[in-house]
Amino acid sequence: MEGNIIRCPEFSFPVFSPDLHSVYTDCQADIMQNEEIKTDGTALVLEGGGMRGIYTTGVLDFFLDNNLYFDYVIGVSAGASHALSYITRQKGRAKRVNVDYCRRPDYLGLGCLRREKSLFGMDLLFRKIPYELDPYDFEAFEKFAGIYYAVATNMKTGQPGYLTPRTAQDVLPAAQASCSLPFVSVPVVIDGDPYLDGGISDSIPVRHALADGNRKAVLVLTQPAGYRKKEKGKSLIVRKMYREYPEFIHTMENRNRAYNEVLDHIDRLEAEGTVFVVRPKPQPGLKRLERDPEKLNGLYRSGYEDMAALFPALKEFLEK
Repeated sequence: MEGNIIRCPEFSFPVFSPDLHSVYTDCQADIMQNEEIKTDGTALVLEGGGMRGIYTTGVLDFFLDNNLYFDYVIGVSAGASHALSYITRQKGRAKRVNVDYCRRPDYLGLGCLRREKSLFGMDLLFRKIPYELDPYDFEAFEKFAGIYYAVATNMKTGQPGYLTPRTAQDVLPAAQASCSLPFVSVPVVIDGDPYLDGGISDSIPVRHALADGNRKAVLVLTQPAGYRKKEKGKSLIVRKMYREYPEFIHTMENRNRAYNEVLDHIDRLEAEGTVFVVRPKPQPGLKRLERDPEKLNGLYRSGYEDMAALFPALKEFLEK
């Protein structure tokens, strides 16, 4: 594994283990009149899901248009990445980064896998785009007074690592670690520990958000209501590829069961009124690694429009 790990010894930060404007015409008059909405004691929790996360970018852009800012944001995989542009209030950027570049050969594909040992083009996503093509506002990130977590899976322990970057130097490695898929990504080493995708160990970190002292949480999911994964048993390929990390193997082999269990828990929390859930309708034909810009733009519109329809109920939830 030594030759297949990104070594980043300089990254050291706390780790805890506990233009589509026509869509919005009807909303614009209200948007300009909205004052900033109070979200004290409420966490924003963002699920991953590959390109399905474009739905999340529509939801987050609606939040920005309506002055809805959370000071506790925790994201997993694509959710951790999309959260970054929301924190810095760069509306539209999260969608652009994915939809506008998704057809490029250095964004996704076998060419990336050959060059970088990663199915996604990490050099494009975490270096060229944020520093050159569509600059990320690192200054605004460092001024963010709230809490941002990128959840990644510690390969040594098999447990989630709740990475809390505070500086421009730390933030992109944390997001990259959260987004590094097993089998097709190089682990990212932070503070001496190798990390892969956060969805392996804590796909929807609502428990962590509430344990951190938040009274409530707003969840943006990327699968429709009622969705559950098929549970799997032992995997020979997992056991062979990650034989140096037995705890990680255990987590990988139980990830679907854990995912279904947290969805059952979310259903109970939603019935109690502790969480507010935003989730897409079924999207037939939409692939996890979708690269059709038309389909992705449609998913973005769905996120924005769904949130617009749910907004009165969300404001009532936040005011309770």
